[in-house]
Amino acid sequence: MYKQFCKNFENFLKINKSQGYRYKIANEIKVLTDVDTYLKLKEKKHNKYKEISNFIFEVSQYKNQYPDIDKFIWELWGYGFDIEKYDGLNTKLNNKIDEKVKLIDLLLSTHYWT
Repeated sequence: MYKQFCKNFENFLKINKSQGYRYKIANEIKVLTDVDTYLKLKEKKHNKYKEISNFIFEVSQYKNQYPDIDKFIWELWGYGFDIEKYDGLNTKLNNKIDEKVKLIDLLLSTHYWT
């Protein structure tokens, strides 16, 4: 599921280059497609690591609305992503969370598979 998400993500970006809003929302979830960078941030306890972990936690709150999200979160955890809520951490990743979750759910399907 994770590999499909990453492939769909790249295809979505190519298709929506000229779509300012969609492209912007997609770029903000790009952090979920780079395991190596995340693990390096995690090792250094970088603030960006906390932002991403918090974002994944926020996404996980939608698992009842979007069943594939629950499976996706488990797979992210398997790759080493943490799912933690950090109180008082307000980032741009959590802005427009509904739109980002909808996009993640869409990218978990085969709509953008080539």
